[in-house]
Amino acid sequence: MPPETPHDRKITTMTNSTDQTISPPLRRIREEGSTAAVTHYIGTRWPGIGGPELAPLQERAFLDPEFADAYQPGQVAYVYVAGSGDTLKAPDQPTGLHGLARRFAMPLFKISATGAENALARVADLNLERYAGMYRAQDGLACDPGYDNWRLVLIHPSRKPLAGAPVEARPRVIRVMLPSGLSLIAFEKELHERLSPAGLGGWIASPAGRRHCADLGLDPREAIRLTGYNTGEGERVSRADELYIFKPRLDGGRLLTIIEHIVHDYVVRDVAGRRPNWGWVAPNQGYRSIRPSTAPSA
Repeated sequence: MPPETPHDRKITTMTNSTDQTISPPLRRIREEGSTAAVTHYIGTRWPGIGGPELAPLQERAFLDPEFADAYQPGQVAYVYVAGSGDTLKAPDQPTGLHGLARRFAMPLFKISATGAENALARVADLNLERYAGMYRAQDGLACDPGYDNWRLVLIHPSRKPLAGAPVEARPRVIRVMLPSGLSLIAFEKELHERLSPAGLGGWIASPAGRRHCADLGLDPREAIRLTGYNTGEGERVSRADELYIFKPRLDGGRLLTIIEHIVHDYVVRDVAGRRPNWGWVAPNQGYRSIRPSTAPSA
């Protein structure tokens, strides 16, 4: 995506008679009473999942012998998109991720994968944990309501999966038969990596994200979400990194393309003796880098 230019910034500031900087009223793009997250025109250019270089595979990529002869089915994964909040109960006071999206005027959703045959089981876990329900305010940790009301949302791929792909696009999940050797957790981490150009936490801390918050008079810390995990007598607080800037009706095709790339890349590189080393570190879960000492020995 090309760098943002001054002409891309649709929110301009003005000064009043006392030289105070004020923002002009935003142009409404949804009718009064709409429950959409973004109801007014914002000039911010959102990043896309997969990044600007994302492109579909060739039409016969999964039919070519390089893939078809090497692929062996492994375990099943279900990619889902979820939102949260009590919009129907109190449309004038949106809560949860929908409320956050409304305040920050951004299309926000959680995207991840599960091995559960019914993704609602994973949603029940999110509700129990109140996933992303916390943030670090000026005076310490704060909690928002509505993060115990997660639900699956419809995915709208702009096309069908490529012929021969072990992928099936269903209304609320994308079913993937992972290749043998690719674990669910490795697939999930690689999915996160490829979605990360549109990750909320990273983007909100970027110059573009900070400008967006400044235009709306918001503290970007509120958008860096956290989850508290009870571990018995203690509790671990971790970043909620699976929140993305995502429009289900426009970005469903990009999500499908990312999934196809992960499966195809794993099989083809494995055949070539270049199996992807999709490892990761987990600072959220207590990982600390230990560097060998460079001091001379006595």
